[in-house]
Amino acid sequence: MSKRYRQLLPVLNSDSSPSNSHSSGSSSTPWSSSDELLKRQRIGTQLACNACRKRKIRCGGQRPRCEACRRRGEKDSCTYVDSRSQGQTSEETDQILELFDLLKSGPESQALDILQILRCHNDLETALSIVQARRGPGRLTSGQEWTPISTRHLRLEYELMARNPVSFPPLQPFEASILKAVLGTGRISTTDSEDISSSSNSEPNPFPAQHPTRNPISTLRSCDERLEDLDMSFWTSVRFPNDIAAKIISLYLETDHPLLGTFDPDLFVDDLVNCRLGHCSRLLINAIMYWGCVGGLNTQGKPLTSLTRTSQQMYSASDPTVKQYMPRFSEEAEALWSEEKCTDSLLNLAGTQLLGLAYLGDGKDHYVLTYASEANAMGARMGLFGVDPIVAASKAREVTPELQNATSYAAWGTFNWIVLISLFYQQPGLSYPEYPPILPIPGHTWHRGSDDSSESVRETLKSAYMGDTFPVLCRFWRIIHEVTLRFYRDQPHPRERLSGHLSLAFAEYKYRELIAWAETLPPSMMRSEDSPHHVLIFHIWLHAAILDILRPFTVRARSASRPLRLKTFPCKKASLDAAYKASVNQLKRLIVVYRTNYASSTYTMLWHTALIHVANAILGDTKDPTWRFYLLFCIRCYGHLRQAYRFAEAIGRSLLSMTLQQGDLSASEARHLMQQFEENWLSSSSEDIRATFMADLNLAMTDPEEATVERLADRFEDIALFREFTNQEDSSEDEPMEDETVSWDTL
Repeated sequence: MSKRYRQLLPVLNSDSSPSNSHSSGSSSTPWSSSDELLKRQRIGTQLACNACRKRKIRCGGQRPRCEACRRRGEKDSCTYVDSRSQGQTSEETDQILELFDLLKSGPESQALDILQILRCHNDLETALSIVQARRGPGRLTSGQEWTPISTRHLRLEYELMARNPVSFPPLQPFEASILKAVLGTGRISTTDSEDISSSSNSEPNPFPAQHPTRNPISTLRSCDERLEDLDMSFWTSVRFPNDIAAKIISLYLETDHPLLGTFDPDLFVDDLVNCRLGHCSRLLINAIMYWGCVGGLNTQGKPLTSLTRTSQQMYSASDPTVKQYMPRFSEEAEALWSEEKCTDSLLNLAGTQLLGLAYLGDGKDHYVLTYASEANAMGARMGLFGVDPIVAASKAREVTPELQNATSYAAWGTFNWIVLISLFYQQPGLSYPEYPPILPIPGHTWHRGSDDSSESVRETLKSAYMGDTFPVLCRFWRIIHEVTLRFYRDQPHPRERLSGHLSLAFAEYKYRELIAWAETLPPSMMRSEDSPHHVLIFHIWLHAAILDILRPFTVRARSASRPLRLKTFPCKKASLDAAYKASVNQLKRLIVVYRTNYASSTYTMLWHTALIHVANAILGDTKDPTWRFYLLFCIRCYGHLRQAYRFAEAIGRSLLSMTLQQGDLSASEARHLMQQFEENWLSSSSEDIRATFMADLNLAMTDPEEATVERLADRFEDIALFREFTNQEDSSEDEPMEDETVSWDTL
């Protein structure tokens, strides 16, 4: 039986020298030169090249090429870790030493806060940037006292991120690159950041990714192939090309309808192309065309790109000749509404809502109160919402199976719209529905139980572009409904900042209810790189609503010196101001990501309320070193929206008026920004623009008439002159603005 033992070599003759062995032996001798390599000698190198490390073989460390790479025939020089990242390693060492010095020299509370920052950020540079921003300029190594405001918001925000990751996802460090890319620089200055108009040729475009190749309208694909059979002559007296009308309707269905949902889109399209009046009407079509022409067009005659994500197909939804049709659709829709407003129907409800939104976008928002009141009254008469649940249940039993889905959409879509208007626009005189709908939320089927009550089971929405957003919004606005009743309907007159009708317990309860409910959302509603635009807008509305709930109790709103504490959070720093700041940070991130990655940010106005909320937050906290960045960013966004919506002109001016009035800008700087903002006015006059919703949200709590967009916009010149004549110029007008690179990742 053979055994494969290793052959033993003869012992080396001690009398033989290496030279004798080499000279006398043949190649078969054990000590020949070829067998010297069998002797495993330690190689005198401490660092192997990358190629040898990858292959897990010994490396001689020779430069420019090691012996192993030379034998393999490698032509390029070897790459060693120290030569590739020597500078980076040195920089990281300095950063570690600086953090270590801060931990040693600072007070214990500061050291604990630094450790919390390190635990929440994997990137060392990001963590150090946050620490430096919290300490403030000029005190990075001096060991002076830690800024009191620096850690005020940290602990509650981290707890929210840990316990409520759906509504408060961690602000990942890599997203700091998005903030820097928006303006092409990490330093905001008056020389490189004030190009408000996107058409200026003197400075680089701050949003280069948002100007993709514009294709002819023929390349715009409909979201529903049935729209190819559209015959507009049946629905309107306005002579309009069928193919362009189909694309405008498709653009509305994909962009705004997942958020508004006032009618069943599948039934609507089916009756639209088949010229049936069951789920489509002339009023509804003319209102959609008016709304679509307002929002889907660049009024300067340039095509406006339309896409749901920058990574998807880019297409244009414009024609220079479409602008002339806007007043025609408006006039016909208004005439039809005057005839139909006394007739209660699901289609008239939908048409009323869309007509009101179209007027709002066209700078005629004084009509919104009329349409909101009419829709609220009509919905109550039909028993869809605003009536006692017993009465509503009786009405629900009368709905035929053929109309159940359409009824659910009309009830919830109109109710949602009224609550949205009452929360985000806060106009005095609005009517509020007393009760929400009891009908099944769209996406659920009606089912008759043993008690003959309306129950529901989950059903997938038929239109893929709708996603899960609208059913989620129905639940969201149902939660917010009670807030609008307590905060706005029941507010005493004259208004007070914090009166008896508001309680901290109620605000904390609704805040807790919102963030707990958000954790039950389906995965499709979580923020990700693949989220459709309407998911981002939902999260924008969520945090904007949180700010509205908490604002009356913040230090600034109460003119107090100490923040109020939330009682249901375990951390010691769980104040209303900390919770408010946490949602502000989320909202800042959302608007930058949405504006940077979603082209719909330039042709849908349903997200702009976030810009007003962020602007109000930063103007109340100008110690934040990035407040100027976000001010300019919000004004730029309104500059882009202005190309489609006339009301955006007034908002841009009102934001500058607020900034000037609060002393955060000098008069000369504000005039310079205004001049840039007005470089490309719309061809129509801006003097007749009406915008009666709130711009200054803190002032709105006590003096809503002075807090409106149009009022603040009209006062810009008066405020600027007052600042000039009273010599209240900002002393830092000519000083360079602080470098904001140290705080990108804090937001």
